[in-house]
Amino acid sequence: MAERTQRLSASDMSSLLAERGPIHVHVGGTVIVAGKPPPFERLLAQVDARLNMVPRFRQRIVKVPAGLHNPVWADDERFDIGWHVRHSALPKPGSDAQLRELVGRIMSEPLDFERPLWQIQLIEGLDGHRHAYVSKTHHALVDGISAVDVGMLLVDVSAEGSEAPPAAAWVPDAPSTRSLFVGAASERLRGPLRAAQRATRSALLTPRDSAQRLVRTAEGFTTLAAGGPSAPRTFLNKEIGRDRRVAFASTTLDELKRARGTGDATVNDVVLSASAGALRRLFKRRGESIPKHLVALVPVSIRRPDEQGELGNRIATILMRLPLGEPDPARRLQATSDEMNRLKASEQAGAASLIIEATGFVPPTINRVLAGAISRPLTFNLVISNVPGPQMPLFMLGRKIQAIHPFVPLSPQGHALSIGLLSYDGGVYFGLVGDRERLVDIDDLVADLDAALAEQIQAAISSGPR
Repeated sequence: MAERTQRLSASDMSSLLAERGPIHVHVGGTVIVAGKPPPFERLLAQVDARLNMVPRFRQRIVKVPAGLHNPVWADDERFDIGWHVRHSALPKPGSDAQLRELVGRIMSEPLDFERPLWQIQLIEGLDGHRHAYVSKTHHALVDGISAVDVGMLLVDVSAEGSEAPPAAAWVPDAPSTRSLFVGAASERLRGPLRAAQRATRSALLTPRDSAQRLVRTAEGFTTLAAGGPSAPRTFLNKEIGRDRRVAFASTTLDELKRARGTGDATVNDVVLSASAGALRRLFKRRGESIPKHLVALVPVSIRRPDEQGELGNRIATILMRLPLGEPDPARRLQATSDEMNRLKASEQAGAASLIIEATGFVPPTINRVLAGAISRPLTFNLVISNVPGPQMPLFMLGRKIQAIHPFVPLSPQGHALSIGLLSYDGGVYFGLVGDRERLVDIDDLVADLDAALAEQIQAAISSGPR
């Protein structure tokens, strides 16, 4: 195969296979920037100058003849930057509500699988002397943790900016059909042998630990495959369509730290507890019976320090019970913290890691089985994703970034809501995503979240100083 060609991993394949009918699984976000927008030509030049630092962004997915192996990432000989970097404007008055409506429409549209799977759109006309960028990237191309790293390539740490490193003109190196076939056949023959050798070496070095870990991981995998904790059937888990609504909320890291109280809860525990409080209010406001718990799919990064510059999915997941049935915010936070500590000590995350690590010799058919095992309709009720971002001011073409609201895709298997958040420069920015018809009241859920956070802080104050 061509030198720059790389095969899709099992995790990347699972992201592709998760797309069902009209439903798409791209991730992304909305970046709100102070000041007048730059000339569009300058944005095009900025992105083009830095693409050499992310070669994958000039590659598309190419299938292997006869489906012999997973597809590969290969250079797109028809790459056109004007297709990927776009430009639009809000009508007056350019309110935040108009921006959210436009973002929902942008995120409802599919990416073109005949091209590299990403887009960036400059949005002019936002009131308050602001503008915005909306990005979307297919989950198979880049996970949430890497998305922050990729974004760093397009921004600067000072208003003066920095020059992209010099690079030779890009020349595509696309593989031939014959090389795709030969490469897939060769990998299919060598893959099981390499995997067996790795497993044998590991077992010989630490036979007892390997056997115990295998048993524990198998138990964790059984829990995942069986659906993990029981997820109740709710109005959030009915058939969804293609179109999306988005809503934004924000707070600060200092406020979340204040909300931890005097116990051992983490900031992430506070986020999950406040989310449970907001969902409790949503159920009550809709006149729905409040379940004892909902099950959240919570992504956890398994990316090693030496992999921070790489693209592709390195995310495991755990299934987390959210205590909606607990009305007291202090007890709800304690229950959340206890549950997270229990999960960290269990083998559930290890089992999820095993699924994510299943690469190379695993046939595409097995990938379909694994994808189905962890995305059945009632395995979980919603996704809550917390991604740490840079804790310093960032700039886009000399303009200061004010806020970054993430977009977490909905599961095609009947999940009408996701909650994403990203920390940046002392702030914490939420992106709520809902099915357009199921979550018509998504803006009210923002108010529910604000109220739940305030309630959590008040409970911490009442419990005394840390």
